[in-house]
Amino acid sequence: MRIFVLILIWAGTQVQANAQEEQGFVLQTDEDGVFVWVRPESNDDLTVRVAITARASVSEVRKVIDHASAYPRWVHRCEEAYVLPGGTPKAYSYYSRVNLPFPFSDREVVGAITQSVDVNTGVFTRIIKSTPTALPMNKGIQRVETYDSTWKVEPLSDNKVAITCTVRTAAGSGLPNWLRHEIMTGGPVKTMKGLVEELEKD
Repeated sequence: MRIFVLILIWAGTQVQANAQEEQGFVLQTDEDGVFVWVRPESNDDLTVRVAITARASVSEVRKVIDHASAYPRWVHRCEEAYVLPGGTPKAYSYYSRVNLPFPFSDREVVGAITQSVDVNTGVFTRIIKSTPTALPMNKGIQRVETYDSTWKVEPLSDNKVAITCTVRTAAGSGLPNWLRHEIMTGGPVKTMKGLVEELEKD
């Protein structure tokens, strides 16, 4: 029985890997249950896809990722975040600033969020589209022009969820390779681990 279960787990992982490859993604990191795939895009953009499972419900995940002002607790390098006035629980805008080491300028993102739950599957989908002109730019901070992402939170058995986030961004453009790598691939691992810790904390 144990061997059979291990085969099923391996087969499921292999199917997922094949699906990513078909979309042009290359596995960059497989660390402590966090999978990170990357796909180079035009204009020095990069698409990053991160996947993990957590012991939580869909509504609990949504509550955490909707709480923008708490992002500095678990989002890697996030120094500040808040929801813009107006909007509804299903559609609103937010601001986020990422702290970078001297002498590099911090990065900031302004995005419009739309989200919903499929009544048949229970899958939560959250789409973020960059809206860089929605707020005046802050002096000394670089506004990220490209930042489009899709979150999928799928309910599993035993009160667990599968979380996938796919982001296309140019946030690392112009940075040295070591910092670009840390932000674009190392950062998502730390962020997802932080999210799981936030969800599973007592």
